[in-house]
Parts: sequence; C-alpha cells; structure tokens
Amino acid sequence: MNRSILTYVFSALVASLGFFHAEPAAAQSGADGLRVFLDCGRCDRDYLRQEITFVNYVRDRTAAQVHVLVTGEGTGGGGRAWTLAFYGLEGFVGMDDQLVFYTTQDDTEDTERRALAQTFRLGLVRYAAQTPLGQQLEVTQRSGGPLGARRQANAKPEDDPWNFWVFRTRLNMFLHAEEREDTKSFRGSFSANRTTDMWKILVGVSANYREDRFELTEGTFTNIIRSNALDARFIKSVGEHVGLGFGGSAISSTFRNQDLTTRLAPAIEYNFFPYSESTRRQFTVAYSAGFNSLQYVEPTIFGKLDEKRVNHAIQSSFEVSEPWGTSEVTVEFSQFLDEPDQNRVVLEGELEIRLFRGFFVSLNGESLLIRDQIYLPYRGATDEEILVRQRQLATDFEWQFRIGLTYTFGSIFNNVVNSRFAGSSGGFTRWF
Repeated sequence: MNRSILTYVFSALVASLGFFHAEPAAAQSGADGLRVFLDCGRCDRDYLRQEITFVNYVRDRTAAQVHVLVTGEGTGGGGRAWTLAFYGLEGFVGMDDQLVFYTTQDDTEDTERRALAQTFRLGLVRYAAQTPLGQQLEVTQRSGGPLGARRQANAKPEDDPWNFWVFRTRLNMFLHAEEREDTKSFRGSFSANRTTDMWKILVGVSANYREDRFELTEGTFTNIIRSNALDARFIKSVGEHVGLGFGGSAISSTFRNQDLTTRLAPAIEYNFFPYSESTRRQFTVAYSAGFNSLQYVEPTIFGKLDEKRVNHAIQSSFEVSEPWGTSEVTVEFSQFLDEPDQNRVVLEGELEIRLFRGFFVSLNGESLLIRDQIYLPYRGATDEEILVRQRQLATDFEWQFRIGLTYTFGSIFNNVVNSRFAGSSGGFTRWF
C-alpha cells in the first residue's frame, strides 16, 4: 500500500517536472519578442513584467537587444525625477533614447509604478515595432491619466500657492521591553525646503532621545543618549556648472560631548558635467570655510569648556550610472586653520560592475584618518559607556570594507511572475 502511494507521488512529480520543462520561456510575448534587460534599482519588477508582456525580459545585458537603465533624483517638492535611458544593442546599436517623468511626494507606490510602466512602455515601442510582434501592437490616445498628472505636477510659480515651499514633519516612537531590559526611543523632525532652477533652500530641525535600562547582577544601569540639530542652507545656481552656498548649523550631542556647537560657512561647488546630467553622472569639487563656536558638556582633553575655531574643507565626488554598472567615489579633507595638525581625511567609494554575463562584483569601502577629535572629554569613558557606545571614543582611524560576488547562470528569460507564498517568507521555515 505504502509502495503504491510512493510510486504515485513520484510519478506525479516527474510529470509535473516534465510539464514545467515543456513550458515555453517566452510564453506571453512569444519567441520573437524584443529581448529587454531592465536595469532598475528602485522599481517593482514583478509589476512591470505583469503589465508589459510584449517583450522578453532577460537576466543579463549581453543577452538583450535593449538595455533600459532607470535612475532617479529627488525634486524640490519632495518627489522624484525619473530618467529612463534606452540603449540599443545588437541590431539596434545607435538607437538610443531617453525619457523623463516626475512623481510628487503625495504619490503612492502604486501611482509611481503605473507612471513608470507607462513611460517604460512608450520607450519600448520604437524597438518592438521592428520585431515580428510589431504588427500586433496598437497605439491609442487617452486624455488625463498618469502622464497628464505628471505634467501638471510641475507647477509654474503663478499656479503654486505655496511658491515651491514644501514642509515635512515626522515623529517616531519605539518601545521595547523584556524582563531585565527595556528601551525607549523618540525622534522628531521638521523641515522646510524650496527648490527652483535658481535657488535651493533647506531648513531643518531634529531631536532624538534614547534610553536603555539593564538589570545587572550588581544593580541597574541606565544609558541615555540625546541629540538635537538645526541646519539651514541657501544655494544659488550660477550657470550649468557652478553653485554658491551659505549655511549654518547648531548641534548638541551627549555622544560627542557637545553642549552647543554652532557653525557659519560659505561654500562654492563646481561640477565638471552639466547639472542637467546629474541623474546619470556628476564630478564635483566643493570648498567651504567656516567659523565654529564650541561649548562642551565636560572639559575636553585640552581642558576647555568652550572655544572658537575656524576650519575649512575641500571635497571631491564622482558619481556615474552607466550600462556597465554604477560607481561613486568621494574624497574629503578638512582641518582647523589655527592648528593644521588637527585634521581629517575621508575616502569612501562604491562600485558595482558586470564583468561578463551573469557575473557581478560589488565593492564598498570607507577609510578615515582622524586627528580632529577636540571634543573628547578629559575623564575618558567608563567600561559601561564603552559597551553601550554612550560616548565617542578616541581613535586615529576608522575603516570598513565589503565585497560581494554574484554569479547567475541558466535560462536567460525572466518573464514569469509567481507570487504564491510571497507574503509568508518570514514564517516560511517554521511550518512549511
């Protein structure tokens, strides 16, 4: 009896495997559909595959006829400007295109993905029209809809009662408790931003409080960390390559022994590429010099409770997003003018590149040479403060590095969406 049941189950499994193997890879769009590689870090790929079925989605750029690179950048109104760059491959070499659409801060995730799907669909038509499936495509016109809404989102000054000002407030609370420990955390912020072609104004204030309590064998230990910040920046556009800025800040932080630190500084930035290409590539050099007034909670390692210092900083950043991958490198140097030995050097970078079909390499690292911790308290940190990171510790350096290798092989097609059990991944291993 048991042997018969096992034989039946095994036969059914073999039959089901044969059924899946016989299913055509391009079931929806057909074997002659346009092969598309979708290169999108922040989009709903399953939704796009379900909505746009007249193409074949492939896993690797080298197997595609069209490479679609999707990038985005924040706008002044709190939304995003999305750029879709279409690169023609194989028989479409030289047929490149670029489409842009906008979403607002009020748009839901569904609204964003619908607008992305519509723009994605429009960009693919010129390529798909030259495939055997092109004769099956139809072009229709409709009024309003997602694209119409996107155009209306770019209000002219006479149409905008807020004159491009955007206000945002946030409040977060976190509570956690166990028998021998508990945590309370509160965070609040308020910001006011205004962005136009000529001016960029950013003003923000934030407050953070965290309290951790631990029941130890010798008593109770409580760890409290507070921080508050006020920041304001005014940036003027000067042509396609230059930006001028002036900013100020006020900060208090128990972690850094700062009772109140205020700073005022002008700045200038030069972009070797036009700012209009910022969603795809940037190469900037920025310089600032500022006045700092510093007041400390406890006397510092130099025996000071307050001081006034002038420092300057230069930063260079290179960012690029291309079909071969993405790269970002930033170098920064800062120092106090009255004590040049008190300085800091920061190098950070990120690289993701496709070496060949299915093989990706990602590198991410940061390295700091630190000589400017003038705020450190004289008394040092206790063992408890070190364990719970209640205070910043003295250090001459800091670094971190990550490397990732990914290799995928097998079928090049990526059309099918199957969402069964997608919502149960958290508890999947417990019961299935």
